[in-house]
Amino acid sequence: MKDLGEADVILNIKLIREVDGGVNLLQCHYVEKVLSRFGFSDCDPAPIPYVPSMLLRKNRRIARDQLTYSRIIGALMYLASATRPDISYAVCKLSQFVSKPGDDHWHALERVLRYLKGTMTYGTHYTGNPRVLEGFCDAN
Repeated sequence: MKDLGEADVILNIKLIREVDGGVNLLQCHYVEKVLSRFGFSDCDPAPIPYVPSMLLRKNRRIARDQLTYSRIIGALMYLASATRPDISYAVCKLSQFVSKPGDDHWHALERVLRYLKGTMTYGTHYTGNPRVLEGFCDAN
């Protein structure tokens, strides 16, 4: 076993240690990768990830590109569960329609991606005692 020093990136999560002992967890490079992978690198940013007045219903027409929709939802689920709880509601709502996404679902999904474009530098900040961030994994 070899000591590689303090970690700076773990599972696409960048760790930035603060002077006060806090830790910022960011995934701006992962957001850039997701946006470029699905063609949203040059999109205009949106102010909020989901419009609460939008009512999404089951699609009764022909599904639009189900595979790409599910890939985007998967990438957003990882992002929401790791460092971006601000998109959790929108991702949860949109994941209900993976089996047959329609135009309304796609527009809502595009809005989440446009929101991420404008908030790439957002992350999660941890402070407090102890000053050691510990993680556990079942590796069997």
